[in-house]
Amino acid sequence: MRAGRVGLGVDIGGTFTKIVAATREGIVLDRARVPTRPSLGPRRFVGRLAEALRRFERSLSLRAEAVGVGAAGDVDPARGIIRFSPNMRSFDRYPLRDALAAALRRRVSLHNDADMAAWGGYAVELGRSKENLAAFTMGTGIGGGLVLGGRLFLGSTGSAGEFGHMRIARGGESCRCGARGCLEAYAGRYAVVRAARRLLRESPRRNSLLRNLADRPGFDASRVAEAAGHGDPMALEVWRSVGRAMASGIANVVLAFNPDVVLVAGGVARAAALFLPETRRLLRRESFTTPVRHVRVLAAKTEDLGAVGAAVYPLEEALRP
Repeated sequence: MRAGRVGLGVDIGGTFTKIVAATREGIVLDRARVPTRPSLGPRRFVGRLAEALRRFERSLSLRAEAVGVGAAGDVDPARGIIRFSPNMRSFDRYPLRDALAAALRRRVSLHNDADMAAWGGYAVELGRSKENLAAFTMGTGIGGGLVLGGRLFLGSTGSAGEFGHMRIARGGESCRCGARGCLEAYAGRYAVVRAARRLLRESPRRNSLLRNLADRPGFDASRVAEAAGHGDPMALEVWRSVGRAMASGIANVVLAFNPDVVLVAGGVARAAALFLPETRRLLRRESFTTPVRHVRVLAAKTEDLGAVGAAVYPLEEALRP
């Protein structure tokens, strides 16, 4: 088998698990995905994932130097466990890192998926050109990650960067974490759908493409983006509300950490052209101007950013004392 500084990145989602082979420079060699099937439990998942990774390597005629795993939820990188994951409850407290390392007979690292997206943003999207970056991953919920001084910042318990659960409205919308007023409750995928349906209820007599789409099965944030793309006023208002919420969250992070770049990534961020103009407009109105004028707020272009970051990060770790 061909050897080299290649890492395998794994991004565990509730439905599918993405796999990427990439070099330290972020050159993606190939991609694959397998069903996660969390209901079958973590032991069977590890066995299926290990076999999928071995097949993936054989197809590329290589043996990766390291494997990085990103998973949603409260991850303990030091112990290699997921403390809590709302979409994969059977994985809670399971020694995922060590089980996969034993199955593969090589080093494995485990981190929060948004942290890996942040590293992918720093190392690949920006090519390490900026040392301070904050990433917002916008999917069903909102995650976050920080690279400060060219290093991934994890905090005291590995929990830094939970941007989605910053409170932006006291006593506001309910969040799936159980609190109210979280950023996620205004800008996550489920929040977009909730805002669209509320606007439709409040304006029952307004004709709208959004209304037509909402009456069909499978109505989700992508349908709200579709309606907005056709100029539907109600859909555009939903995305402006997302932009306002993101402006609050991003302003808090910029004022706290003074990054060079804020990167938005994930499924909802595909609609960045619909909400980032509003976000940037409001950021320009912040009274503490130095950090907000300095920061660049960008939408990620790299596909599977979390999996790419997970592939690259353990190669970086190996270079450090």
